[in-house]
Amino acid sequence: MFANLLRTTLLCTAFFLSGASVAAPIEFVPPNDATGTDYAAANDSWWMGRGITFGVDTRQSLTSIGFRHDLSNMDVTYGLYEISTNGITLNKLNTLASGGSTVSTNGRDWIDYALGGVVLETGRLYLLEFAFAGEANSNFYYNNENVQWNQGAFIGLDGAMGPEVQNFVVAAFRLDATDAAAVPEPGSIALFVIGAAALVRRRSRR
Repeated sequence: MFANLLRTTLLCTAFFLSGASVAAPIEFVPPNDATGTDYAAANDSWWMGRGITFGVDTRQSLTSIGFRHDLSNMDVTYGLYEISTNGITLNKLNTLASGGSTVSTNGRDWIDYALGGVVLETGRLYLLEFAFAGEANSNFYYNNENVQWNQGAFIGLDGAMGPEVQNFVVAAFRLDATDAAAVPEPGSIALFVIGAAALVRRRSRR
């Protein structure tokens, strides 16, 4: 009897924890250009940084960010920022995550970076940005034509280049996100486990 109760408690605890930690990857694709266009490498450089701006309609917990490009031995940097804008120019208020690495891809491929403990709040504006100083092997952009769009929990999506928002094109970006409201706080997890263990002990005495 005790073994069955203990097994049930552990299974319920595992389900409770795992169900809240599964991230759902989302690739940002504007609805007015779902296919995008390839451009010659000389067409553009990302030395100023290219990114995407957005807000969220529910709190989101991020586990990774990424972009898709064709690079050879390129030093890439990334940043996730809380920003403000005056319509065209953006101002970085707070750095939520930053880093980088030297990247080589086999053709155009996703380049992802893991994040830990980054939560996006409603009512705020964010910028996801990547930069490198040299030329890519090729460039790919969606022609969103300055038309903002909503996708899942992410709202007001638009391209950015350097200090300017409302860019005519937007590169391919993605991130892994979960609804932060569904992720239990460590204290909640501990209380759940303690309560379940107490229930097992109480029944075992009987």
